[in-house]
Amino acid sequence: MLCLKQKTNAAWIQSALMNLDSVLIDHAHCEKKAASTGLSLIASYPEKEELLFLMSDLVKEEISHFKSVIEILKKRNLSLIKDKGDHYVKKLLSTVNKNEPERLLDRLLTAAIIEARSCERLKLLADNLNDNYLKKFYSALSYSEAAHYTAFVKLAKKYFDDNLVKARLDYLTDFEKNIVNSLPNHPLMHG
Repeated sequence: MLCLKQKTNAAWIQSALMNLDSVLIDHAHCEKKAASTGLSLIASYPEKEELLFLMSDLVKEEISHFKSVIEILKKRNLSLIKDKGDHYVKKLLSTVNKNEPERLLDRLLTAAIIEARSCERLKLLADNLNDNYLKKFYSALSYSEAAHYTAFVKLAKKYFDDNLVKARLDYLTDFEKNIVNSLPNHPLMHG
């Protein structure tokens, strides 16, 4: 179902499990940025009604996830620190076309790919954690991320020709594969 062409390196899960606090802090930032992406799309394309409704739902869900993660941080006596940025996302977003309407297509598809990668990583965490609460939490979130992936692709197909969407998604997933192959396996959601 997911469009990913490269699995996460096994070394990432080991790094994540040994530094779970870092992953949790980064995860909170990822949820916040996912909500921000939805709001940005709403602000940029107010005339696209289906986008407005889907992104409104996504923003609400991502903010709920953000709150859940910061509640977990609080229970673990951790505080959210300043976001250091996300090399993976920055690199992927460097492919986004500057001109409309191609820009909308690329924004939707890069968001879909990010959600797909998050889904994969959350599932890896769920499958490998010993903490039952976090296991269930990450398992549920992985399904949510898969639904977000589907929503972004659905929007792309609503506003663009199917063949164009497939071709561009193929290009972008090749690019993403190269990014993933170069990641240093830091204990971050996309590290």
